[in-house]
Amino acid sequence: MEAQQQNKRRRVYSMEPNKIVQSIFARNYLSYLVSALMKIKENTSSSKDHNDICKNVKYEVEMAMVLSAQGFAWSNGLKVKLQREHINNVATTEGDNNLGMEKDSVREDKEDEEKMKNLISLIPGGEEICDEQVVNELESYIKCLQMQVNVLQCLIAETC
Repeated sequence: MEAQQQNKRRRVYSMEPNKIVQSIFARNYLSYLVSALMKIKENTSSSKDHNDICKNVKYEVEMAMVLSAQGFAWSNGLKVKLQREHINNVATTEGDNNLGMEKDSVREDKEDEEKMKNLISLIPGGEEICDEQVVNELESYIKCLQMQVNVLQCLIAETC
């Protein structure tokens, strides 16, 4: 009984860890994004191309997500991709793989491999993730995308 009371007294974390993770993500996301958008606004002249502004805003929105969700393989992969594209200003494209006419069992194996490749392609830096981690990384990536959308919706609601 006494040990249970000591454990209760030592507990300093919330009973709702998802709320804490979401609030930390939102705080980090907004602190980076707002300052980056303010810099873009200050550096924007009337003669600057609209496409350049859009590219800069898109880069900063995605970089805010990377910096707010550090520690995941997809986060590191997205950061490398963003930095490469930002420096080179080149979009990467992926080729299509066609399946030929084969036996059913071989075709199913190839379809499974194709499905796994498609899953991996959804995750930034997914090529460097082992197959066992793909689902966990994809889950964390989707959750962070959802939090990003929620933060951006709140930001838009506040500015309108």
